[in-house]
Amino acid sequence: MLIYSAIILLTLLATSLGVLEGPNVCTTQETYTVTVRVSEEQPYQVREYVWCLNFPPRCSKYKIKFKTVYKNQNLVKTRPVEDCCKGYTKNNLGTRCIPVCSKDCIHGTCVAPETCQCEPGYGGPYCDITCPTGLWGRECQHKCECQNNSTCDPFNGNCHCSRGWIGQHCENKCDKDHFGQDCLEKCRCESGDCDHVSGECKCHPGYMGPLCDDLCPIGKHGPECKSDCRCQNGGTCDPENGFCFCRDGWTGPVCANRCRFGFWGVNCSQQCDCYNGASCHHINGTCECQPGFTGDRCLDVCPEGTFGMNCSEKCNCYNGAKCSNKNGTCICSKGWRGKTCQKRTCPDGYYGSSCQKMCQCNKENTEMCHPWTGECECKAGWNSNDCTRLCPILTYGKGCHGICNCKNNAQCSPVNGTCICQPGFTGVDCANTCPDGSFGEDCAQKCDCKNGAKCSTETGQCQCPSGWEGQQCDRPCSNNSFGDHCNSKCLCKNGASCNPVNGSCTCGAGYTGEFCESKCQQGYFGINCEQVCQCQEGHHAGCDPITGKCICKSQWKGVLCESMCPEGKFGTNCERSCNCQNNSSCDPETGICFCARGWQGEECTTPCDVGYYGSGCRQRCPEVSKGNKTCDHITGEYICPPGYRGFTCEHPCPFGSYGKNCEQTCSCKNGGDCHHVTGDCQCLPGWMGANCTTPCQPGRFGINCSQHCKCLNGGECRRNDGVCRCKAGWTGTQCQELCPEGYYGDHCMTPCECENDNFICHPADGCICKHGYTGDHCEESNVLGRVRQIEQAEGGYGVIVAVIMVSIIFIAIVVLLVFYYRRRVSNLKTEIAHVQYIADPSAFSPDRNHFDNPVYSYQGNGKRDNDLLLNNTTKILNNLHKPSNTNLERARLGGIACCSTDDDDLAKGVYEPSLDELRSLKNREADATNPNIYHSIDKLDHVYAEINQKDAKDIEMEYDHLDYTRPVSTLKPHYQRMASPFGSRDLSKDDKNVTE
Repeated sequence: MLIYSAIILLTLLATSLGVLEGPNVCTTQETYTVTVRVSEEQPYQVREYVWCLNFPPRCSKYKIKFKTVYKNQNLVKTRPVEDCCKGYTKNNLGTRCIPVCSKDCIHGTCVAPETCQCEPGYGGPYCDITCPTGLWGRECQHKCECQNNSTCDPFNGNCHCSRGWIGQHCENKCDKDHFGQDCLEKCRCESGDCDHVSGECKCHPGYMGPLCDDLCPIGKHGPECKSDCRCQNGGTCDPENGFCFCRDGWTGPVCANRCRFGFWGVNCSQQCDCYNGASCHHINGTCECQPGFTGDRCLDVCPEGTFGMNCSEKCNCYNGAKCSNKNGTCICSKGWRGKTCQKRTCPDGYYGSSCQKMCQCNKENTEMCHPWTGECECKAGWNSNDCTRLCPILTYGKGCHGICNCKNNAQCSPVNGTCICQPGFTGVDCANTCPDGSFGEDCAQKCDCKNGAKCSTETGQCQCPSGWEGQQCDRPCSNNSFGDHCNSKCLCKNGASCNPVNGSCTCGAGYTGEFCESKCQQGYFGINCEQVCQCQEGHHAGCDPITGKCICKSQWKGVLCESMCPEGKFGTNCERSCNCQNNSSCDPETGICFCARGWQGEECTTPCDVGYYGSGCRQRCPEVSKGNKTCDHITGEYICPPGYRGFTCEHPCPFGSYGKNCEQTCSCKNGGDCHHVTGDCQCLPGWMGANCTTPCQPGRFGINCSQHCKCLNGGECRRNDGVCRCKAGWTGTQCQELCPEGYYGDHCMTPCECENDNFICHPADGCICKHGYTGDHCEESNVLGRVRQIEQAEGGYGVIVAVIMVSIIFIAIVVLLVFYYRRRVSNLKTEIAHVQYIADPSAFSPDRNHFDNPVYSYQGNGKRDNDLLLNNTTKILNNLHKPSNTNLERARLGGIACCSTDDDDLAKGVYEPSLDELRSLKNREADATNPNIYHSIDKLDHVYAEINQKDAKDIEMEYDHLDYTRPVSTLKPHYQRMASPFGSRDLSKDDKNVTE
């Protein structure tokens, strides 16, 4: 609203001032005259007189001066004046310039000087001519030649082109850079063609927007940006043709392919700088290592204990094995096998290349004896070559590599480093002392100290403040001592009480002075000598300084030495009796009672008021802290509670006594003290029980045996203070250390002096045999002993079982042989009946036999068959003797030399027969067991006789016979000789060379 008001105001102001606006306004210079008042300096002459050498001595002198004169002056100036240009005039308001036409435009508007713009359908200079569409001329006799919906002027036929067309007949479109009426509008399309009529932009492919100045949005391309891009992995497409521009690391028509192996980056043009077969990331070039390698360029092998891709896998190999950096396969070190190298190649307790050596490790303290080197891998907390010694002080853990961090002389566990705090300390590292009021192991004990005493955080012993003593600091110093530990001697005299803290004296009644060494002055008595004697003047020789009792002169009697009458009488002649009670006396004249100490009243029957005592009940009872607050009304003394004594009950019972008036005797033993009130025994450390007669049980010590011993390895602690008494072989404050190397025994004081290297120094027993050795001098091997033990063990029950089994087998063999030979004889009879003898050996080749016997096979020329078979020779060879039979069997089985007992065969080594030799052996066996080995068939009876004459013993020896009884000292000829585990030597009792 304010804006509109301002516009109207400016318009009115402009109208009032006649300011022209709009086009066709011309500026001219106008002259005008201005009258102004100006000043100027006008000269004039002045005569002056000055001194001179003349007579008279005054000379005249002229001087020019100026004066300001004002006058009016006309100035001609110019100024710009706005007016309508030629051919234009002001409108009615005088604000704009409008064209001037000398004649009115009939059907049009004057748009320029002397120029009319006709309405549609009209023409002529003054818009006064009209024709039908398509005609022109005064008589509309001409036909229009305008094209493209253009019109012609009805006056002269000139074409008025429609928008987008130009030319004489409007036959031409606007050029590509113009459009609209008369093609005067300039196209504004940036990346497109504009319509020659409307100027609308028709965008080229890849562009959009009213002026085609915007690229297609991401993901679109082509005409009118209607096509979708097919580019993948963040690639962008050309907005015109859709060609994909891939991001770094991608390639392909649609950016779907990674860079090929070994390349990366923009257009995959960068070459990877990686090693060990590694490629690189297709986008940033970072090396992607093959399994087993790492580093920026894959030059580094995976760190020990890791493998695989990016070295992310953990190796699962044990016992020093190396794992493949690529696939994690374990490469076992010597002595180990298995997938993870956890299986020993040697049995437990043995090591070496052939597992013949015995481990020297202490089994209880050893995790493993290395199967190759025999090195002992100790359990956590143990050290030394054979794992017999604990970790050195201040170390712990596997291999004793951990460093203890325990404070205040605490021990740390050699196994896991846990701090074992000394009594009086607590915390993970034993850095904290026990809180106030607690002590001992783990600060679990509660202090029982009295009277502000502090207890030792270690032992619980009470540290009494000045003036107190006893195990619980529950009793003041005795009457003769005071100060710290009650070590100072009191100097108080005359039964005065000594302050247990500072030794100051509290005088009893009748005494005064620093040490209560002086009696009260004459006429005074009582505590601090404050009381004045009340005796009758002249009748007494003084009063008792303690009680104030008057000491009467002779002939005078009574409490105040007031009467000469007998006790209990008064009057002129002492004839009257007093009524005064409790040893009181009366006035000799009036009979008024003078009460004795502790009494008051007319007849002295009333005790002193509470808190007062003595003569005239004027003395105040002393202040006490324990027991009854009321003192005796006569003497001022207190009735002390059990356990206390003294004028004010300030002293506990002496050591060894307790109870009422300290009359009871303590029964505590072994240095124990009894409580001065109850008599309960307060035992010294190390003792317990009602009378302190029971020592602490093993494993406990201290006050009331409340603390646990910290002694290790079987050590015993002293029951009063817990000091450890170690077993033989151990030392240290807690028996945690073995004896130093070379020493053993109680307190590790005895040096080892062993005979030879087969001994070791045991910390408890001294020189003992190493593992694997025995005997008085450790010269015998345990391995040999084991073999002998096995032989002896198997020679008992095992031999009996073996004999039974062999007997059964032997009987079975004999039975089978009997059946076998019976059947064999029967078969031989049948076979002999079919044998054909050829008398003419020349009818056959010399290589053939002279018998047609199915038992025989073809026999060639054997080099080792003595050229002819047995039945074609005059000499009969019998190969059935025992050694030859054994050799035949060995030859059949391949001739294992180690299993033979023939010395000749042993010398020859392994016998390997050829094919011809095997054939020859086969025929020899056939000859040896066939009756046809004889020359003629006439000797059949002899054959049968020979078969029948074979006794059981001969039959038995023809076949292998095993006796499973174990040899004792000699080798039987039919036993196979076993390879010795100790080499080629035989082990016997006489063998002095011991092998491990």
